[in-house]
Amino acid sequence: MSESDALLNVLTALADPVRLAILQHLMGGGAAVSELVAVTGASQPNVSNHLTVLRRRGLVRDSRLGRQRVYELKDPRVAQLVESLASIAGGKTTATVKDAALVRARTCYDHLAGKLGVRMFEALARRKAIRLADPFAAKGKAGTGHPIELGPAAESVFAEFGIGLEDALRGQRSPGYACRDWTERLPHLGGSLGAALWSRFVEAGWVQRKPGTRAVLVTPQGRRALAKQWGIAVE
Repeated sequence: MSESDALLNVLTALADPVRLAILQHLMGGGAAVSELVAVTGASQPNVSNHLTVLRRRGLVRDSRLGRQRVYELKDPRVAQLVESLASIAGGKTTATVKDAALVRARTCYDHLAGKLGVRMFEALARRKAIRLADPFAAKGKAGTGHPIELGPAAESVFAEFGIGLEDALRGQRSPGYACRDWTERLPHLGGSLGAALWSRFVEAGWVQRKPGTRAVLVTPQGRRALAKQWGIAVE
């Protein structure tokens, strides 16, 4: 298949309103077919057929969780594509997220998202651990993939989490980027630094995954630490 044919297949997959609604909903995290039926108003066979198309086009992936099959976006590039299309169209499309826990704190692949992820990004920038060089991006308009730079206090601030920058930045992965949060419409931290931060939150016992969803539960220990060390109040 030629590159132009592959591109046409992706565009065709996005042209259906039900498939687009499915992708928009999955911006908030993985979902089972029953949830997507409720969100779109389409029948279960219809939703299943649309998911098959999206999977074949490389836009979603699925995994089994108990008796359910959960669907999620294939990778962050799909989220960037959907948001870019909404931006070009001039709309203010937002994800359909009814679960308050997902809005409060969730994982975005291997980094922290939701209100907590955005507040952490702001705290790291405030303490000069990271920065966005582009003034336009620095005003909260950073799009997914906008690179961040290490600030003058990066080493000491990340060391507070037990994160060594040399180890965190090893490899070919992007060191860090502003991943635009779908519910907050502000950046949270992606890339290797975002992944390292998430890992340390888990190891420290500050957060726990909520079974069957991308929602993250902040533990009492995590609430105390975030409030004391970072001035972040978790609802």
